[in-house]
Amino acid sequence: MPQHHRVLLLTSAAPLVGALRDAGLESWGLRRDLCGAPDTDVAGVPPERTLTHVDPARALQELAAGDWSQHGIRHVLCAQDTDPDLLAALREVLPPLPAEEPLPLPGTGSSRVGEEAVEVCHVDTVSIDGMHLILAVDWFDAPAPGAAVLAGVREAVRSTLDVLGHESGGMRTSLALTQFGPDPVRLIRTDLRVGSFGPGTAR
Repeated sequence: MPQHHRVLLLTSAAPLVGALRDAGLESWGLRRDLCGAPDTDVAGVPPERTLTHVDPARALQELAAGDWSQHGIRHVLCAQDTDPDLLAALREVLPPLPAEEPLPLPGTGSSRVGEEAVEVCHVDTVSIDGMHLILAVDWFDAPAPGAAVLAGVREAVRSTLDVLGHESGGMRTSLALTQFGPDPVRLIRTDLRVGSFGPGTAR
């Protein structure tokens, strides 16, 4: 990815800013420019990385029609809480809403060849250009395991998404812990959608 790769956040999902930072990406925000209004954070993004415009939807159209190598914003990330007017402005660069049905699991993991699969956690991720960012690991009611198990869970999730060919957008992966290690047993797309400001997006 280019240096100073920027991602415009149009959703308030709290873990996104930290996950992008850990991946070496810059989080940017967008808000309406109100005369006399003080600078405020947008989705955890500081004011110095918040774009202001009297018409945010128009600002998005201008970004899509511009040269991302100049403004540095390569991707935009949206979810269900994104303003409908902004989603409409991005209709040419956003993928369609994902289906809610579980995706077929690649390969045959240990828990699918005779060992009972008991889900113990799920992992929320968002993928940008094939890079899988871990947003949260939920261990349900059980205490979180040690660092080695957590590292295995993260690796199992990323490997599964790679095999699946998942390149962009949100995913929730549910896992079982087996004698062979963490094993994904269910994958469902989430509402996080990633759009690209690149060649072919000009209006």
